[in-house]
Amino acid sequence: MRKLLLLGTALALVSAPAFAADLPMKAPPMVAPVAVYNWTGFYIGGHVGWGWTEVESIQLAPGSAAFPTGTAFAKNNLDGFLGGVQGGFNWQVSPNFVLGVEGEYSWADINGSARTVGVNGFVSNTTAHTKELGLFTGRLGYAANNWLFFVKGGGAWGRGSSDGDGFLANGTFFQTTSSSTNRSGWVVGAGVEWGFAPNWSTKIEYNHIDFGSTDVTVFTSRGTTNVVSSSSTIDLVKAGVNYRFNWGAPGTY
Repeated sequence: MRKLLLLGTALALVSAPAFAADLPMKAPPMVAPVAVYNWTGFYIGGHVGWGWTEVESIQLAPGSAAFPTGTAFAKNNLDGFLGGVQGGFNWQVSPNFVLGVEGEYSWADINGSARTVGVNGFVSNTTAHTKELGLFTGRLGYAANNWLFFVKGGGAWGRGSSDGDGFLANGTFFQTTSSSTNRSGWVVGAGVEWGFAPNWSTKIEYNHIDFGSTDVTVFTSRGTTNVVSSSSTIDLVKAGVNYRFNWGAPGTY
C-alpha cells in the first residue's frame, strides 16, 4: 500500500508542470502609448505687443547757426503698441530639439518726444515715430512635449519718421519734418511656446533690435535742411498664437 501511495505522489508531481503548460496564458496588460507633441511643419499666426525705443541724434556737417555741427540732441525715449502677423517652418530633428525659420511683420505705433535746449539759445522739440517692423530669424528650440523653449536671431528692418518745432535765439518759430526713414539691423530674442491643441499653440517672447546709426535729412519751415546721425535700439515683448499645418509630420498629440 505504501508503495502505491509513493508511486501516485511521484506521478502527480511529474504531470503537474505538463498540465500547467497546457493552460492558456494571460496576456500582459496593454500600456497606452505616450503622447508626443509634434512641432514639425509650417505655421502662420498673429501677435500683439509693446515696444520701447531709445533714439539718439547728433548734428552732422555743415550744420547751421541754430544747430552747429556736433550738437547732441536730447535722447528720445519712445514706447507704444504693435501688432502683426508671422509665419515659418519648424523641423523637430529629435524628440527634444527643434530648428526653424520665421518671418514676421508688425504695424507699430511707437512714439515719444524730447526737448533740446542748445547753448546758442535755440529750443528744439522733436517727436519720433516707429511705424513698421520686419524680422527674419532662425530659431533653435528645446521641446518638452508640448512646451517649446526657444532662442532666435537674424535680421531686422524698420521704418519711421520724425517731426517737431522750435525757436531760434531771436524768437523765430520754425517747424521740422523728416521723410520716412528705412533702417536695417539685427535682432536676438527668446521665448516659450505652448501647444494647447494638435494644431494650435500660443507663445510669449522678448526681442532686442539694434538698428545702429542712420543719416536722416530734416527739413525746416525756413527752407533749410539739416542732416543728423540717428541711432536706435528697440525692445519688444510680444504674445501670439500660431496655427500649425503639420504637413507630412509624424507623431501625435
